[in-house]
Amino acid sequence: MIYTLENKTAVLKVDTHACEIASFKRKDKDFEYMWNGDPKYWANRNPLLFPHVSAPSSKVLNFKGEDYKVNNHGFCRKSEFEFVEQKEDELHFRLCANEETLKEYPYLFELHVRYTLKENEVKISYEVINREDGDLYFGFGQHPAFMCPIDPKKQFSDYCIRFEKEDVENKVLPLSYELFEQYPTYIVNDPKSREFVLTDGENSVRMKTDEKYKIFAVWTPHAPFVCLEPWVNTLKKEDLDTPFEKRDVICLGKGQTYDIAYSFAIE
Repeated sequence: MIYTLENKTAVLKVDTHACEIASFKRKDKDFEYMWNGDPKYWANRNPLLFPHVSAPSSKVLNFKGEDYKVNNHGFCRKSEFEFVEQKEDELHFRLCANEETLKEYPYLFELHVRYTLKENEVKISYEVINREDGDLYFGFGQHPAFMCPIDPKKQFSDYCIRFEKEDVENKVLPLSYELFEQYPTYIVNDPKSREFVLTDGENSVRMKTDEKYKIFAVWTPHAPFVCLEPWVNTLKKEDLDTPFEKRDVICLGKGQTYDIAYSFAIE
């Protein structure tokens, strides 16, 4: 089901399936900023990566001493989230451990997602609550896909990503499909930047990230969109034998809550 937030500047629509943004538009511009999920290229739109980012090549992870068959980036991208409430500028959704999640991830958790719209900017806040009688282990990341070109009269190569700090040469990453032939996923580890701007000089997406995000990834499958992906951590695909709890993951104590957020403005 689709829920909508609207103000004088923008309209945001969020789908309970995968808790993804279905649309984000400015009222003064006649085009869409978010990828539409065309399965010809990639059927997702902006999935939440939980309880792990990436996956081993075997698609098997060892939790609590047992092997589980998993999907790449976890199960949120195929989960139906519960709608909790709507305020004037906020939508609140929830996903709890259930029969389907326990098939891939034998942990009890509660995951809250809140979308807050202020003028042309959406802030997405996450809260993971440990419902285990012990520690909860998980990875976390985001995978939002933006139309590229944003303006359909332009081309993919008219765009670049501007970094706040010197994480790339001259703080600018020019976009081209050739770049992604060399780097299928372009990754910046431990970025100094907390702000990243996808732009053609006239139309932009300005992303701001929490300091907990330790990786910034850029990806496209040679398609008319590009993903700007802040990750807290990621799994090594070639690492087949390491138990999940001993990997680079977050450990959350019994009854504790993990909070993280990021935002982006359409300009």
